[in-house]
Amino acid sequence: MSIINYLKERWLTYIFIAVSFIFSVIVYKLDKKFTMSKSNAKYVVVGLILLFIIFLIIDYTIYNLRINKFKSYCSNNPLSDEELDEFIYPMDKEYGNIVHNLAKEYEIFKSDISTKSSEELEFITKWVHDIKVPISAMRLILESHDGDHGQEFYRKMDTEIAAIEQCIQKVFYHIKSNTFYNDYKISEIETKKLIGAALKGYSNFFSYKKINISISGDNYKVLTDEKWSTYIISQILSNAVKYTPVNGHISINTTKKENKITIQIRNSGEGILAKDIAQIFKKGYTSSKRNGMKATGYGMYLSKKLSDMLGHELRVESEYGKYAQFNLTFVKNETIYSVAKMS
Repeated sequence: MSIINYLKERWLTYIFIAVSFIFSVIVYKLDKKFTMSKSNAKYVVVGLILLFIIFLIIDYTIYNLRINKFKSYCSNNPLSDEELDEFIYPMDKEYGNIVHNLAKEYEIFKSDISTKSSEELEFITKWVHDIKVPISAMRLILESHDGDHGQEFYRKMDTEIAAIEQCIQKVFYHIKSNTFYNDYKISEIETKKLIGAALKGYSNFFSYKKINISISGDNYKVLTDEKWSTYIISQILSNAVKYTPVNGHISINTTKKENKITIQIRNSGEGILAKDIAQIFKKGYTSSKRNGMKATGYGMYLSKKLSDMLGHELRVESEYGKYAQFNLTFVKNETIYSVAKMS
């Protein structure tokens, strides 16, 4: 506690002391029969001042000790009844008892919230798995009646079903990201395998929008979690397909520089405004200039979150009116090698 805060706390005590001292001086001056030499009076005044300074130091020290003890109690274990008995001053014990009761109520509240959250999470997880069955059935029905409807109808239905699947996938990976460190395995994976797995399911969209896709670069082995990295790349591809115009182009290139291997995914089109570059990975952020298309702004946020968790780098660059490019970089370092050995 600072001296200023201490004086604010003890102002009434010192006002009382000051008033008492002034009262004594007034009595001394007014009482003509009171005999005391000036030198003795000075000694008395000096003595009182010294006693006051000693009292101030002792009182300030005791206050600091009480505050530090109370802080220690609050930070250590306010749920313990035993530590309450260690408070010497009744007021400190009363405050400690209030904190103790609040801590108990908080633990009960936290336990209740945790139970409810677990139940809700279990329900959502089950729903995510259950909903895949009717979606798969819808796709099978659509494919079996392909000849009964026009190509445009099939394309629109297929696009909407795929959009539903992607939304469900986002929910699933968001849930799993909260327990990420219990559900990942670092191993050596080929970049072509990651790209190939991420491309699955997008062939129809390339056909619908007549998008030309090119894949270049060598095949490298990277240390990562196959499932999570595949999802990140698929989200980047989904973003690229969404914003690539009809007859546009998407290129996937893999490069290596020193200890860094980068998968670059570039799409032609309007690109991203310079002012939006720094915002692109923020949760819920969407640009009004991205062809007026609906977006939640969650896919890139989740991709960046997962990349950081894996120790990878996810960056974006763009030249507005020409292209947008996302770079997923795998960095080889001792830490990730150690994690891989432990897995």
